[in-house]
Amino acid sequence: MHARRLASLEFREAVPGHLTPAAHPASLRLAATVLQRRVVPGAVISHSSAAELLGVPLPRALEYERSQVVHCTVPPDGSRRSGRGVVKHTGPPGSTMRIDGIRVSGAVTLLRELAGMLDHGQLVACCDHLLGPSSRGTPRVTLERLRQLVDTAGPGYRIRRVRAAVADARERVESPKETETRLLLLAAGFAEPAINLPVRAPGTGERFRLDLSYPEQRIAIEYDGFWHSTDRRRHRRDRRKDDVLHQLGWRVVRASDEDLRHPDNLLGRLAHLGAPRHQAAPLVG
Repeated sequence: MHARRLASLEFREAVPGHLTPAAHPASLRLAATVLQRRVVPGAVISHSSAAELLGVPLPRALEYERSQVVHCTVPPDGSRRSGRGVVKHTGPPGSTMRIDGIRVSGAVTLLRELAGMLDHGQLVACCDHLLGPSSRGTPRVTLERLRQLVDTAGPGYRIRRVRAAVADARERVESPKETETRLLLLAAGFAEPAINLPVRAPGTGERFRLDLSYPEQRIAIEYDGFWHSTDRRRHRRDRRKDDVLHQLGWRVVRASDEDLRHPDNLLGRLAHLGAPRHQAAPLVG
């Protein structure tokens, strides 16, 4: 290909020394692989780039499609000079994970990196994802292990934020909206709900999971994203789940994005149904 064409607006530099078509740019996975293997050998893909590769939920502004930069971390004695499409950070060697052959920041290191970019709820959602069934990194980490790691982590101005997020993290969470809804309930004074409780339909043997629930009170809380109404198959399954739950004596409360933005009606419905509250701490005489 002629050098003049390569220098045109038809192409852009994905990482230093490597071009990609501007109309169909390289994926983050490809850009990170080339960066780690050819441009900065030994660098660890980090920050929002590592999170996105691991499938961790991020605000749109931090996603590669918007930012068009790959974050990586190099040892303190390495060069911090960044080229087009790359942001270099320096830091001491730490634990790492692998995703599709790419070395990325380990769980605690990644959370410390993200703590400077996200609020508390978003950071808890990241923890929940790393612990959940959709986590892509290896080795996998359990909540008990993650708490041990943050408890023994060295000092740093972000570690307190990470510890606070891990304290609110839970296993078995399947979406960031489940995290957001759970934190909303706790902040409103409701008791800790069960997460993704399995339910089996009598007779047919169908199996469902309840996003959040209070089993003793037979209250199920289901988050409905926009796809629940636009995806016919999902909509039919939701209606079938509701029918089964009603047959089993459950009351179903469905929450939407509007409920999360303006939660008074949602919280009022739960209070009316008798959702349990936090137990008050006993008085010390």
